[in-house]
Amino acid sequence: MKNKIELRKFKMSDLNGIMNLFVDKKVIRGIGLDIKPEKITKKFERTWLEKTIKEHKKKKPKSYNLAILLNKKHIGNIGSHKIDYKDRNIEIGYWIGSDYWNNGYTTKALKLFLKEIRKKFNPIRIVAYHFVENPASGRVMEKCGFKYEGTRKKVHKKGNKFIDDKMYAITK
Repeated sequence: MKNKIELRKFKMSDLNGIMNLFVDKKVIRGIGLDIKPEKITKKFERTWLEKTIKEHKKKKPKSYNLAILLNKKHIGNIGSHKIDYKDRNIEIGYWIGSDYWNNGYTTKALKLFLKEIRKKFNPIRIVAYHFVENPASGRVMEKCGFKYEGTRKKVHKKGNKFIDDKMYAITK
C-alpha cells in the first residue's frame, strides 16, 4: 500500500490518538508550548479539541486546525491559531508523532494545508517559525516554498531558558 497523506477536520474520537502522539518529549521539545508532556492531560486536550471543532463551524474562524492522516491513521496536527482577516496574514504550525519523522509526511501535509488555506482564506502572507534546534522543520518549510526571513532572538521560554527561532514566510 502506498503511503497516502490526507488532512481532515477533527472529531472528538481523535482525542486518544492526540494523547498517544502528542505526549512525547521529542514532539513537545519542537513546538511552542512550554509544558512538560506529563502536564498534558486528557481534559486539557479535550478542551482544545472542543474549541477546534467549534471553530470549524464558524464563517470566520479565529483558528483552523486539521488532523494529518497517514493511510487514514491520525499521525499529527497542522493548523493556524492566528488568522488576520484585515491584513490577510496567517501564522501556521504543525507537528507529527516522532515515529513518523523523516519520511516526507510533514512536507506532504504542509503542501496540502497550504492549498487548503489559500482556497479558504486567500492570504497575502503565510508565516511559520521553527526553533533553531529543529532545522528539519526549516527544510520542510523551504520544500514548500517558504523563504527564510530572519532569526528572532530569545523569543520563546522553554523551561528556564529563552531560545531563538527562525521565521519563514510565503507571500502572494
